[in-house]
Amino acid sequence: MREDHRELIEVHVAGICFRESEGRVSVLIAKRGAERSLYPGLWECGGGQVNAGENFDEAIIRQIREEFGISVDRAFPFKTYEIAVPDLSQKRIPGIVFVSFLCKCAGDGSEPFIDGREHSECRWQPIDELSGFDFIPGLRDDIRTGWEFYSRNSDILLQ
Repeated sequence: MREDHRELIEVHVAGICFRESEGRVSVLIAKRGAERSLYPGLWECGGGQVNAGENFDEAIIRQIREEFGISVDRAFPFKTYEIAVPDLSQKRIPGIVFVSFLCKCAGDGSEPFIDGREHSECRWQPIDELSGFDFIPGLRDDIRTGWEFYSRNSDILLQ
């Protein structure tokens, strides 16, 4: 029963941000820094911990803004995941994956940016040209599934 005992656990959100330009769909990807404890040097789409006092929507919108300077109005959950962390007492970090569409970038409004603490580079990559990247496990499929989910449901999601 919750009143008898509360666990302190880490919970994550992950975001997959798309944009359409000149008839092509691209996804924002970033290479994790080599010193990161989880998945060093692998490519991802952004995300991180849910802070105390945040709900999932607030967490993913904050994470994408902090990591890339991208503003999204809405993000839509489409799957759950977990990260195995056998060296922690928690053993698994649960998370939710969201998809969103680019609203605008900070600065001149055209490109994302990174601060260098979490990622070594980022780019908009066409979703049909992902084969040359070493992604965290399962992410390449999540990107394709995320785009299918978003494109099939965008008329409903954007109301």
